[in-house]
Amino acid sequence: MSTTPPPVSSSATEIASWIRTESSLQSVSATVQNGVVTELRAVNPGETTPRLPSRAAPRLTHPQKRTGDRLETVTWEAAIREIGDKMKAIRAQGSETAFLAGARMGTDSLGGLRAMATQFVLGPASLHSHLADHGAPWIRAAELVIGHPVALQADVARAHYAVLLGANQAAQGWGPLQAAPGMERELANARKVKSNKLIAVDARKTPIAAGADLHMAIRPGTELYFLLGMTRHILDNNWRDVQYTDDWTLGLAELGEALAPWTLERCADACGVSAGDLGGIALKFSRAAMAVCHLTPQAMRGPNATLTAWAALVLHAVTANLLRPGGLYENKGIGPAQSLLTELLTDKGPSVAGLPMLLAQASAHLLPDRILTPGHQQVRGLVCLTADPATELCGPRVEAALRALELLVAVETTPTATSRLAHFVLPTLEPFEREDIHLLDTVVLERREVAYTPALVPAPGEARSTDQILHDLQRTQRPALKSPFGPYSRVRAGIVARGSMLHWADKALSDTPAGSLDAVRAQAWEGGDVDRATWRLSFEDNRLRLLPAPIATALGGLTEPRLAPGQSHWLLTSAARDGLLSAVDREGVDPGVTLHPDAGFAEGDRVVVRTATGSVTATVHLDATLRADTVDLPAGYAVPVGNLIPDDVLDAFTGTPIWDGLGCSITRA
Repeated sequence: MSTTPPPVSSSATEIASWIRTESSLQSVSATVQNGVVTELRAVNPGETTPRLPSRAAPRLTHPQKRTGDRLETVTWEAAIREIGDKMKAIRAQGSETAFLAGARMGTDSLGGLRAMATQFVLGPASLHSHLADHGAPWIRAAELVIGHPVALQADVARAHYAVLLGANQAAQGWGPLQAAPGMERELANARKVKSNKLIAVDARKTPIAAGADLHMAIRPGTELYFLLGMTRHILDNNWRDVQYTDDWTLGLAELGEALAPWTLERCADACGVSAGDLGGIALKFSRAAMAVCHLTPQAMRGPNATLTAWAALVLHAVTANLLRPGGLYENKGIGPAQSLLTELLTDKGPSVAGLPMLLAQASAHLLPDRILTPGHQQVRGLVCLTADPATELCGPRVEAALRALELLVAVETTPTATSRLAHFVLPTLEPFEREDIHLLDTVVLERREVAYTPALVPAPGEARSTDQILHDLQRTQRPALKSPFGPYSRVRAGIVARGSMLHWADKALSDTPAGSLDAVRAQAWEGGDVDRATWRLSFEDNRLRLLPAPIATALGGLTEPRLAPGQSHWLLTSAARDGLLSAVDREGVDPGVTLHPDAGFAEGDRVVVRTATGSVTATVHLDATLRADTVDLPAGYAVPVGNLIPDDVLDAFTGTPIWDGLGCSITRA
């Protein structure tokens, strides 16, 4: 069985979009003749149907500089020199040039490594990313509980009892930080062969929710209360795993005291579900030999995102499903990453705009405030690495902030809303057009492997890799004398930054079973299944922290959500309709706003959705399986949903905005 790929004559953008959309794709077979893809097919694809862009966006092929209202072609030498001079001038003023890595940088190992090295060498805490939108609360919660920042993996297919919190996995995949190319197929097989149970918890009845043993339609943004109710009920009834919690955890008594206000009934009421159903799930979860609760990024985009992630870890800990097969496990990847992760501990690093950096990255959503607020750490220049902040950031101040910059550089493959405002536009490569060794994603693969991809098609025009562009820009700047990450890290990063990323990738591989870059180039290394039984903590006493001090403080101020006067519905914006990473790939696609028929509107009506922050206008689609009190308006499409999201209310641990769970009103346009 094979889904239909785009025609081989399609642009690399269309081909890359198809692969990103086909979330359960195992691999792609391509035939290249004379530098042209002549055959392209899916190997072992999933059951979903890919959505292609409605039209191919034009490719950027030459560097451009803004002159008045126009972008004019310039040479690479002139562009790099002028950008470098402007960065120096901004630095001389005591201000900063920040770098913003878009979600697509997660598929560019060499560019991502170069961006990290540049951050360390130039000194200021200047690297921002969309990690806050794609799993940062999960990583930060793990750091607080097990001692180092890591994306723990949900062993959904092996679990006898699996709870899925949020999202349409058939369209979106299982999360950018989760090992899940074949998860849907493996889960279906486990349910058929072993009768494993599946519970879907989402405001929408997605295809997976429709086929689950039970669908719990909770209010958007209330996953935290769902998890607190389960954990409190397990502790109240002494259903915890006594040996595991006594031998391997700290803070059990304190956890019980902190959860005392959050009774099963109170939590169920906050979620808008039956207390009996919630208690039944808690009982079955605690009694299963292996149980897992999988949080998609959607589940961590409501209020208190990091508290939600922590609550999931604690639920697994009290039932002996943390760092265990069939529960949550740590994938070590191909290299010895723990020593590097312990060097990047959040509490040891710098803060940006009052929020700590996670894995040496600041939240992208801090940028408008950093740009518009004079003083220490003000950003006057911004280099966007396949990022489109004009459409991806939330709040009403984004465009004003971008227009206020002295330097705005868009490193992109196609025109975007940001590139249309930029002072310089630098063309970069699509995945099919560049060489890459995939090191960054080995910790989220289902099997131990290292893949290498050559450039399959020639670069269009003068487009260059992001790795090369960053290398050229870095060479125009003097290394900082001090680094917020310490002198040792700065010196080491400086050595790395001066060389080829492929050279350092080869050095890293020499300490792994893969052996060398040449060996991986000849044949991708595959080392069998991941060890799901790894127990690895970074605390000296080798015990899990059930109630870290920052969590206890945040939990003490927690209240359940309430609608403000004039509001009638709860907003859900992060439930995308496909797995595309960029709005450019879905240009022209408008899924509109989905409402329950009881909302009082007809199919095709035009309505205004309004929050305390702003308003948007959208076309109504009706769905009787949606919660009646929910407004489903996905971000990243034609409607500028970011206008509804406040940019001054962010998760205190990670800088994640509140995409879901805001109160809103609906009126006719």
